[in-house]
Amino acid sequence: MYRNSRTSISSQQGNVYIIAIFVIVVMGMLALNLTRISWSNQDTLTREVLGTQAALLAQSGNEWALTHLFPLDEADDFDALEARCSSLGTSATEAANALVSNSGIACAKPSISCSIPDVDESLPEDLKYIQISTRAICNDGNVFEVEREETVWVRGIRNE
Repeated sequence: MYRNSRTSISSQQGNVYIIAIFVIVVMGMLALNLTRISWSNQDTLTREVLGTQAALLAQSGNEWALTHLFPLDEADDFDALEARCSSLGTSATEAANALVSNSGIACAKPSISCSIPDVDESLPEDLKYIQISTRAICNDGNVFEVEREETVWVRGIRNE
C-alpha cells in the first residue's frame, strides 16, 4: 500500500466540504418537515377539543330542554308539551347563559330552540312530535371555530 503521489491531501479537502453541506441541507429539510407535522398535529388536536366541547354543550342544551318539556308530576300528552314548547324562549336564554358560565369553556352562548313541525291536523296524536335543537359554537380566540348542532325529536305519552 503506497500512497498515490499524484493526489495530495490538500486536493481532497473540497470533497469533505461538499459532503458536510449536503448533510446540513438534508438535516435542515428533515427538521422543517418534522416541525410542519408537529404544527399539523396541534391544529388537529385543537379542532378535536373544540368540536368535543361544542358537541357536549349542545347535548347539555338538549338535556335541559327535555327536563323543561317533561317536568316531574306534570301531564305528558302532546297538548301539554306543545304549551311548554311555546314557553321555552326566555328560560332557554337563561339556561344557555348558565350552561356557558358553569362550563368554564370559551364557547358562545348556545341557541336552544323548540319547534313543532307543520303537520296535518288529522294526524293521530301518536305521530305528532316536537323538535328540540341546540346549536353551540366554540372557538379558540384566534383561528379555529367549530360548530355543532344536535336535534332531538320527542312526542307525548298517550294517557290510557
